[in-house]
Amino acid sequence: MIYLNPEVVSGLGEDTFWTWFKREFPSASFGVSARLRNEDAVLQYSTLGFVNRGGKSIGLLWELYPEMKEQLKSNQWDSRIAKVYECARFSTYKTVASHLMIPFYEQFGAIDVLPIGVNTDLFKPLPEKTSLRDKYNIPKDKTVGIWCGTTHRMKGFDKLTAYANSNPDIYWIIVWKWEAEAGFFPGASNFTKVKQQTLCELMNSADFFLCSSMLRPFYMVEWEAMACNLPMKILDNMQKDFVPSNNPRDDVFRLNWDRKSTKKLWTNYLERKGVTW
Repeated sequence: MIYLNPEVVSGLGEDTFWTWFKREFPSASFGVSARLRNEDAVLQYSTLGFVNRGGKSIGLLWELYPEMKEQLKSNQWDSRIAKVYECARFSTYKTVASHLMIPFYEQFGAIDVLPIGVNTDLFKPLPEKTSLRDKYNIPKDKTVGIWCGTTHRMKGFDKLTAYANSNPDIYWIIVWKWEAEAGFFPGASNFTKVKQQTLCELMNSADFFLCSSMLRPFYMVEWEAMACNLPMKILDNMQKDFVPSNNPRDDVFRLNWDRKSTKKLWTNYLERKGVTW
């Protein structure tokens, strides 16, 4: 039996790893039984620390707090990092989604790299760029960039602003996570808490995606943009998981981040670890 123990299943109603995993492995269940058998396993989100219930535990060390601490030179997230390290220390197996994160956890033992997976059936190139720009009232005679995020330092909103000021001819689509921030970028097409299909259409309305992150691993929204085959502009030569090619959708499949490949990799991994479901 597989037990799923996320911090948040789906914050904005999107089809996350958790909802996808439950659908693809229907015998899995949310929550954790009071006592686990040896063949059972918990997929444990790292910020929840360690659940000591017997059986096996697979720590999902996806949160980037250690990376944030290093890149932003702050102790702000130390209490969260303590829980993440607790999960890494005591979990039977430890997984990360980016090879760049291995050095933060290798002190706790072997680290496995597994994809989270992106929905390439939903996030894909669409041929209707002109009609999509009409739909969302986006200029058809402009070069259009898209940026997604918040004003949190790690998202690099200040770098977006500087780049936009240096390139005044670019029109911007800005997709915010929080409504309170929607007025922070006047003169652009600002959207908040959009559905995934809308996000795909907005991405396909743009000419490129701007990566301004202060952190090295790609965010899920950047994987989604690549699945739409959107050219990626990475600021400041920031080291990332890889350098996207001229056809980033091909990169998604090459790196097994499409959900079909992700399911195969996770299935093989669980079988090797002796987990039944």
